[in-house]
Amino acid sequence: MEIRATRASQARARIGEIDGLRGIALTLVVVFHLFGHGRVSGGVDVFLTVSGFLLVLSLGRALDAGRPLGIFSRWGRTFARLAPPAALVLVTVTALAFTVYSPWLLEQNLIEVVSAALYVENWQLITSQLAYGAAGPDTSPVQHFWSLSVQAQFFLVFPLLVAMLTLVVRARRARVIAFWSLLAGATVWSFIYAWRANMADPQVAYFDTFARFWELGIGGLLAGVVLTRRSLPAPAKPLTGWAGLAMIIASGFIFDGGAMYPGPAALLPVGGALLVILSTAGGPLSPSRMLTSGPLRWLDRISYGLYLWHWPLLIVVLTVTQRDVIGWGGALVVLGSALVATLLTRWLLRAPMAWATNPRPMRSISLAVVAILVAAVPAGALYTQSTVRSDPVAVDDCAGAATLDPARPDCADQTFDGELQPALEDLRRDDANRAECWAGLEADTVEICALGEEQKYTKRILAVGDSHNNVFIDVYEEIAEARGWRIDAAGRAGCAWVAPETPIYGQTEAAQRACVDWRKEIDERAASGDYDAIFTTASSKSTFKPVEPGQTGEEYHARVLMQAWSNRASEETPILALRDNPIFPKEMLECLADRAAIDGGKCALPRSRALLDTGVDEAVRATQNAHLIDLSDLECALDTCSMVQGGIVVTRDGGHLTRTYAATLAPYLDREMARRID
Repeated sequence: MEIRATRASQARARIGEIDGLRGIALTLVVVFHLFGHGRVSGGVDVFLTVSGFLLVLSLGRALDAGRPLGIFSRWGRTFARLAPPAALVLVTVTALAFTVYSPWLLEQNLIEVVSAALYVENWQLITSQLAYGAAGPDTSPVQHFWSLSVQAQFFLVFPLLVAMLTLVVRARRARVIAFWSLLAGATVWSFIYAWRANMADPQVAYFDTFARFWELGIGGLLAGVVLTRRSLPAPAKPLTGWAGLAMIIASGFIFDGGAMYPGPAALLPVGGALLVILSTAGGPLSPSRMLTSGPLRWLDRISYGLYLWHWPLLIVVLTVTQRDVIGWGGALVVLGSALVATLLTRWLLRAPMAWATNPRPMRSISLAVVAILVAAVPAGALYTQSTVRSDPVAVDDCAGAATLDPARPDCADQTFDGELQPALEDLRRDDANRAECWAGLEADTVEICALGEEQKYTKRILAVGDSHNNVFIDVYEEIAEARGWRIDAAGRAGCAWVAPETPIYGQTEAAQRACVDWRKEIDERAASGDYDAIFTTASSKSTFKPVEPGQTGEEYHARVLMQAWSNRASEETPILALRDNPIFPKEMLECLADRAAIDGGKCALPRSRALLDTGVDEAVRATQNAHLIDLSDLECALDTCSMVQGGIVVTRDGGHLTRTYAATLAPYLDREMARRID
């Protein structure tokens, strides 16, 4: 009994070096964000490994001793520590979304605040197709919450799975064996999954909980080693401890973490964390003394706050200064501001955190729930209000495209001194797309909506393409109703109507397969003979890499367009191909906030840069009864393409027309379609 008690006390001994290691990991993230010019350190990977180590160490002790797991107490302690500081940051971000951050990002920022508060931000970033990278005015101010979401999901779900295991396996010895075996198997599976996912789509893999699990799991497996009281030989600990720290710090310099993690490259920072933990109590020559020192313990206490605050404050500075990078001076200002905000947060939360410190879990759970609601509910309500679909903006007859119409010289001379339409805060949602006309990236359905006369129509037209097709949904409906037509509109994210097997670059395998299936079904509809004309358009940013030597991208694009068009039932069915709208770099959106810049012509590009070349012209010339509809002269002036034309904002995000500007093109698109169909 005396030996068992001694071993139990040893197993329960606190590993003080963990505090310093955790502080270093989170501080590395902050330092690389501020001074690393977009490079991603291995700090988050270390943070997740340490989190997995601590949770599994605690659960493993309980299982080994046959004690209750205390799930509610664990949840209470964890989330009462995590949620209140996060809530203060998220409430601040909500306020900044209305006052400082770019107004056209309002909806995205609000939904991400809700996602961060509910610890699903990593999945929200995947859904929104937002890559993890360098900060900028258009970067999400809460994207760094993805790692907290992964950690929280692990802390929520993993103890429940262990509890289920204890219900299924009753014998203590068998339960312990099953626990460690399943953890080892899941960790190996996750590592293989992360390896493959990182090769297929690094952007998604970076946020994927299942791809990140191995980093938590391997920390848990290390906890199993610690519980058996195995360790590295004492003489080796100084060397392995410092080597581990060197691996952690060097990881951000050796690898581009945004592209390489959580694949095998993440073994560098994760392996470094394992070595440091295995080298604890290594004597005066090891890093133990440094990791348990007062300064590093203090760094651990403030590192979570620094991590929470530094990123939204960095986005504030970049938004206000209209820059994509900040120098050392700006980085130091952000770091100092984050430190002040962290200390203020600790002071404000001192009383509620003390109140929640109670042996019974209800207080801590209550504090965590209140904090989550305080962050999520206001942002959720504001998001719901902001996304209510409104009617198209009413504009003057002499606005938008009419000011470029040579037949309307009265409009060309008009001046527009009032507010831009749509308002900048409504820019992102000034979109005519509808769910019934639209299929997402990996959706396995073809969504087609009937616009105009559904039964007693004089002409039936199929309108297909990617999101650039669906910006005209309102316009199609207006034309169809005015002429007694029926227009069947089918749009798909990132998927142009070309030959089915044409590869798409930058999409997941699932999205590419879904696009192939969508193209095949559109081919079948084109071949059905049900349509009097087929209208098609797509983004000119779509990349088509030639497959034959000496072939240009435009020539290849023309070929795959012609292959798709050859599926129509008859050459008597006209193909109407709309040239794509002007494309502006996303960072140019910041120009819209400066009326003087707009009036001075600074929010514009030369036509040669804004109107991208594709193979659509060649495909039209080579295809019988194919017609090019070119509205470029109603979107751009003689030499330049402006982001604002006739008081109307042309683009909602740099790539897509606004719903409002598309509406001003309606009479011209109507005329061009009628010429070739009636």
